[in-house]
Amino acid sequence: MRVYFILLFIPVVSCGQIHSRLDLQKYFIVNLNESICINEKNCFYFNTDSSVSYLEMYYAAVNESKEFIDSVEFSPYKSRIYSFESQKESVYVVLWEIKYEYFPILIAYYVADGKLVRMGELNISLPCQSCEGFEYPIKDIQIIEKKDRIEISFLKSVNYREIDTQQWKEYKQGTLMFYFNILSKEFKANSDI
Repeated sequence: MRVYFILLFIPVVSCGQIHSRLDLQKYFIVNLNESICINEKNCFYFNTDSSVSYLEMYYAAVNESKEFIDSVEFSPYKSRIYSFESQKESVYVVLWEIKYEYFPILIAYYVADGKLVRMGELNISLPCQSCEGFEYPIKDIQIIEKKDRIEISFLKSVNYREIDTQQWKEYKQGTLMFYFNILSKEFKANSDI
């Protein structure tokens, strides 16, 4: 009988070692005068160009120089950083949300071992018939790390705008998933495959 329970328990333990959920750790409001450190080793810095046309993001691991990562058109509205942390190791997915008057941008980044990689843009929003602007399902995002990839799915229905199109399509809970291959750095949604 003990052998039976041990054999039953082995797949459960091995699955726990292969998959790791990343949980929303905290969020930060972007302020040009302050750095955003998601932990004691990984920090983000923001700046604008001289004409205040662009908002620039820089990243630095502790004791390293700042590295330019990304830029977007400057928004007078809010900009936030959301940090999702792995349960088993120092792996993070960071979402940068930039709001504009009629549309938002949500960009995902992968952070591990003091290195940051831009995963890609999440062209999603919550389905909302009466909303004046787009809303993101940040608290309903599920992120799983599996061996060599990150999977992003949603616990609520979301609208998604496919690559190279301006049309939005609604996906029911759990049917839209984004995949990021950690080795090849490829980022795709299952609807684009």
